[in-house]
Amino acid sequence: MESLIALEDSLEGQTALTRGFVGRYVEMWPSRYLRLSIAFSAGQWAEATDSALSLFSSSAMVGADRLGQMSGDLVELLKQGRQEQAQDALEEVESCGNETVAELMARYVQPAS
Repeated sequence: MESLIALEDSLEGQTALTRGFVGRYVEMWPSRYLRLSIAFSAGQWAEATDSALSLFSSSAMVGADRLGQMSGDLVELLKQGRQEQAQDALEEVESCGNETVAELMARYVQPAS
């Protein structure tokens, strides 16, 4: 969340812009994960690496540190040719992503009034 506070500060407190940015991240999670999952299922390791890298960078931008770290680890496993270990980590990435999206929705996109 610190990244989001810094982003909002850089936008001179324009909360709506920041919430919109985070909202788009939340909306894109299902398609990002689907792209990653399909690449794994098809054994398209270059596409899987690209998808994991995209998830890594977008997660970093919204301050989703745990998901970003897991995605970065996935990229490294794939780059090292350790597809079986990467496949084992994929379920954890999905779970973390779902938790991250729920937390962003609850804390930032739709804060309690």
